[in-house]
Amino acid sequence: MTPSGGSLHFWVVAGMVSGAARFLPVPFVDDIVRDQCRRLVVSRTLAAHGTNIQTKDLKSYYASDGGCLVGCVGLAAKVPLKLLLFPIRKVVAIVTSVRGVPLEIVRMVLLGRTLDRYLREKRLQTGEIPSVAMREAFDDSFSRMDFRMVRAAMNDALASVGGWKTAAMDFARKAANGRDTESEDWKTSAEVNDGARRIEAILERPEMLTLFADFDQRFDAAMRERSG
Repeated sequence: MTPSGGSLHFWVVAGMVSGAARFLPVPFVDDIVRDQCRRLVVSRTLAAHGTNIQTKDLKSYYASDGGCLVGCVGLAAKVPLKLLLFPIRKVVAIVTSVRGVPLEIVRMVLLGRTLDRYLREKRLQTGEIPSVAMREAFDDSFSRMDFRMVRAAMNDALASVGGWKTAAMDFARKAANGRDTESEDWKTSAEVNDGARRIEAILERPEMLTLFADFDQRFDAAMRERSG
């Protein structure tokens, strides 16, 4: 399945920016950037289809903590503990970046790809958006996948692109402040775009398409369980 024009590149860039946020030495900024990137992946995908469905209708699908009430209350309760554990969490995030960055890119791509597929297949109707079920089905399916092959390929691709991490971190700072992320064209650097193009080439390999088809089947099965 080929996504709507330009969508795959944007999904990959969003994943790179979100993944790079783990290197920023500021509490909560990685959470903020991740949510910004996921929201933009959803909004861009909806815009590519010209649908009447609003981004807010899918908040439970993309947001870290679901609805506003649950998210706000949950965040308030976790703030002291997160601040206390921030130095440890940051070290762990950096040490595990070889695994975490590619997984964040894959998650971002699948988030957009799944929504793109459901819009193409007319499975979503305005006013009847099963966003909670979609989020549960997504998380369940993602956790059951073996992404070691794609992780290794992405790490090799990014290792050959100098400066992408620094450039992506710079853009992550802008995303955290809400600046320059709503424009029609994300003005990311040549290094980020070069890395994104290399990853796109990887995602178009037959074995990767087979992996994503497996995810599609798992997701659809999980959705059927929740609608039955």
